Amino acid sequence: MSHRSGSQIVIDALLAADVDTVFGYPGGAIMPFFDVLMDAPLRHILPRHEQMAVHAADGYARSCGRLGVVVCTSGPGATNLATGICTAYMDSAPLLCVSGQVASAFLGTDAFQEADVYAMVAGMTKQAFVVRRVEELPEVMAEAIFVARTGRPGPVLVDLCKDVQIQKTDTVTPVVTSLPGYEHNPPLDEQRLYQAHELLGRARRPVCIIGGGCRYAEATETFRGCCDLTQVPVANTLQGTGAADPGYAGRLGMLGVHGLRRANEAVCESDLLIALGMRMDDRVTGRIEKFAPKAQIIHVDIDAAELGKIIPPAIAIHADLKVALAAWNELLKARPIEPFVQWRDECMAVRDGLSLPDRNNDHCVQPTRVLSELFTMIGHSHFVTTDVGQNQMWAAQRVVVDSPQKFISSGGAGTMGYGFPAAIGTALAHPGQKVVAVVGDGGFQMALAELATVSRLKLPVKVVILDNKYLGMVRQWQELFFERRYSGTGMADNPDFAALAGVYGLAAFTLSRRDEIRSTLELWWNSDGPALLHCLCDPDENVFPMVSPGVGIDEMMEAT
Repeated sequence: MSHRSGSQIVIDALLAADVDTVFGYPGGAIMPFFDVLMDAPLRHILPRHEQMAVHAADGYARSCGRLGVVVCTSGPGATNLATGICTAYMDSAPLLCVSGQVASAFLGTDAFQEADVYAMVAGMTKQAFVVRRVEELPEVMAEAIFVARTGRPGPVLVDLCKDVQIQKTDTVTPVVTSLPGYEHNPPLDEQRLYQAHELLGRARRPVCIIGGGCRYAEATETFRGCCDLTQVPVANTLQGTGAADPGYAGRLGMLGVHGLRRANEAVCESDLLIALGMRMDDRVTGRIEKFAPKAQIIHVDIDAAELGKIIPPAIAIHADLKVALAAWNELLKARPIEPFVQWRDECMAVRDGLSLPDRNNDHCVQPTRVLSELFTMIGHSHFVTTDVGQNQMWAAQRVVVDSPQKFISSGGAGTMGYGFPAAIGTALAHPGQKVVAVVGDGGFQMALAELATVSRLKLPVKVVILDNKYLGMVRQWQELFFERRYSGTGMADNPDFAALAGVYGLAAFTLSRRDEIRSTLELWWNSDGPALLHCLCDPDENVFPMVSPGVGIDEMMEAT
């Protein structure tokens, strides 16, 4: 461990954290690190763009729970990380981003490819560091990895001067288990949990909302045990998709602006709302004054800042979700509550609102019909990533997966271009397993250069492009709220995506007829390695149900 270079210190820290995969794009200011990386027992994945590297590392982390790692050079390399870092920050994905920086003597001189990446990402990382001295690096690496993975996870940036990567030191890397002022594992307030249990015992119409915290707390089985004991109806946020057991009799589906009617109405009729690992964002609540207006709220979250940030709860429990639910399960066994079977069945009897008019013709297919057929065909056990827009909402409304790790989508940031590289990262985290990437024609074209990556690595990523020749969600809003003035949303000049995929060596298929949906899906799904399905879709189909701006989530528009 003596006389280690800065580059070797980074490698050693990654290996100590059980990292086996690094996504990265080289350049001048990170070249010393890449030289050492060549001899390290780490798998390096070279993407075609730094932003896509972050999205791939993000998908890797979300799907397996391990730390995602991205390395890039200074200047434009580092600034290209920003969108991916923001995406990971909004959805709490554990990432370590290492950016090269100009030599310490040149900081602040506007040297070639210098950029103040620290200032750029300070507001969208859990922590950011600039390392100017090699003696600082061992402690910085240990602290960065600890912060990224603990508490509410998220991205951390280490901006590493070029000379630090070459210099050597005898400084030992410390073991970090706590940090001053950073409460990563808050103790459970058992009195508040007891009060929550008492509220549940007095409730008549309780509803649970499960969020993305279930994934990161690894609380899925514990949560399902709680559902079995109470039979409380469960709605999920976008990031909570897959938390409820697929066979659970009270699984309401996604709530919110494009949620299912039964989920939204159940929340608004509830007298007790149990919010678990979710942050009450505007896409879930709609108009705040009309969100669960009859309910008292119990809110459990690892991040104290989320408790009461949007809606004041009757009981706020600052705790790790798995710890809190495990204790609540024990309380339910010791002090049983009559299961809410009748209320559960009343909620489930409400229609979902997904019935749509038949719009298929001889020249294009209905995207919702394609997705319904796809998810029925593949079952619940496969990983699904999405891009952002109509494709995302159609998928989230219909997909059923058996784990929250198996549905991966950009929620808080709503980042177009996310779905395809996230599928690459997911496939790398789960060798040999097929991964479905549901994308739109707009988002896919932001990431299509990664066809080279998926082809080179021969990953079994199955891309389905819902090509409606529009930036569909924007077009939908223009239709409904801007008098059909379709400004800047038409994409009639889209390429033949199947032909393009063929150039990259992928199996490729085109679907344009309703009577060929199942047979084409089977050919695409059963093909070896990566494959792309280009669906020529109805350009006018919208995402319904939908909640208009400024109204309650029970005031839903449906297709006519």
